Amino acid sequence: MKIILSTLKKILFWSYERGSWQYDVMCVLILAFIFFSPNFLFQSRASATPLVVRASEIGRIDESNPEPDIRVFLERTGHAVRISRIEKAEDSSGQTTYVIYTK
Repeated sequence: MKIILSTLKKILFWSYERGSWQYDVMCVLILAFIFFSPNFLFQSRASATPLVVRASEIGRIDESNPEPDIRVFLERTGHAVRISRIEKAEDSSGQTTYVIYTK
């Protein structure tokens, strides 16, 4: 039991000498975690960038309820997202754009 606790203490405080096999194993484990862990562990959903789409890209849109048309467009282009809010705006050239906020 004492061997296990001392080993855990050395690992926690990184007290193995550089170049020892224990040091190399710890470095390999860290690199394996970085390169083989799934991306969703490192993505922050709170700061998602909104999508900006021109109305001309979407095609025909029901102005009173644009969400279904925008959802179909996003699914067709490969953006499987949950829409939380849609804002209608105009860009500098006067074209209608939609700013889509996701959950």
